[in-house]
Amino acid sequence: MNCCTNGRHRKHVRFRYLVLERLLLLAFLGLVVLIAGCQPQAQQVTPPHSEPPHSEPAPAYSDDEILASVNSAIEDVLEEANLCYRETVLEIDPGVEDGTVALTGKTSDEQLKQSLFDAISQIPGITVSDCLTVLPAPELGDKTYGIVKQPVINLGEAPGRSEGSSTVTQARMGDIVRVLDQQDGWYLVQMQDNYLGWVSPASIALYDHDSLDTFWSGEVALITAKMTQALDSPDGRLLFARWLVQGSVLPVSSVDHGWIELSLPGGGSTFVEADSAMVFPDLDSVFVEQKTAADVIETAELYLGLPYLWGGCTAYGFDCSGFTQFCFKMNGYHLRRDADLQYEQGTPVKLIEELEPGDLVFFETYRPGPSHVGIYIGDYRYIHSGSSGGVAINSFNPSHSDYSASLHDKFLEGRRIIR
Repeated sequence: MNCCTNGRHRKHVRFRYLVLERLLLLAFLGLVVLIAGCQPQAQQVTPPHSEPPHSEPAPAYSDDEILASVNSAIEDVLEEANLCYRETVLEIDPGVEDGTVALTGKTSDEQLKQSLFDAISQIPGITVSDCLTVLPAPELGDKTYGIVKQPVINLGEAPGRSEGSSTVTQARMGDIVRVLDQQDGWYLVQMQDNYLGWVSPASIALYDHDSLDTFWSGEVALITAKMTQALDSPDGRLLFARWLVQGSVLPVSSVDHGWIELSLPGGGSTFVEADSAMVFPDLDSVFVEQKTAADVIETAELYLGLPYLWGGCTAYGFDCSGFTQFCFKMNGYHLRRDADLQYEQGTPVKLIEELEPGDLVFFETYRPGPSHVGIYIGDYRYIHSGSSGGVAINSFNPSHSDYSASLHDKFLEGRRIIR
């Protein structure tokens, strides 16, 4: 092979490579254009030297500012709950240290405690420490129920103070109370109407949940007479200085020859005349049947002339709201303990002319708001337990001999409980 032939061959080889390279380059450029045409519009890119946007850190709150927010949250919860210190224990002392909120104290309401913690936990940047005890107090153990074991007992406003003006309410033999706390040898208890008061340990028998159920496991008797003797045997001797009063409920041990033997809280038994009581199949059957307004009025009129008793709610004497609560309870309606609390129940009746028998009537007497209550009996008359005349009937009609101008002027509103 000569040199010319070899040179021509090299030229042809280079040309083929050049052509191939150009074809590949054109193909690559076409592909790039095609791909670029199919891509979405590019987003604007932040230059490398720009700082990304960021939020400012939340400002730190002082302990005083946090405490103010905590107190405000507590006030909001209590206002919404519309609680009453006579029915709910709440002793709370919030403290704040280094952003940690400590809720110290005690309450009788588990749901209230949860509401308080939920509200306070909404405050940003804090930790909540739970030091709030839900009553009953742990040191009471399992025996956190009591049954009244005397014919009538007083509940007091403080340990050792349950007589006279310190009486907040009363309880009858057989009444069940929840024991919440203990102080200076006295128990803080809660009645079944939620009312709170202090009692002497000698006045109640303590039970745990199971023994309470056992005590009430059978038939029960409701005392229906205004009062009846509790004897150690049929025609025997009195067991107590006081008689049993209407509304007392006790378990039945036996019924024989005109006598009912009743089990006593804490042990033992007593006998009452059969015609002074009514037997029910179980405790849940008592105070359930809702009777008529005429029945409520009939119960009330049994006590005409009975002297007024501060804190009283038994046949030994009534205050105004203890009287209305008792008369309604005996006929299947459950009212709260005090006049202002009963005012929150039922349907409002604005005018005297619109009142119906059985309606509650409220008066604004010694302080603003409802402070006295009675039961309307018809014909412009009402029955009530007043501090001056005891259980009596008065009228809104000036032409009636029993008209009370003073109470007429102080009439506030009525409440309809019986529908």
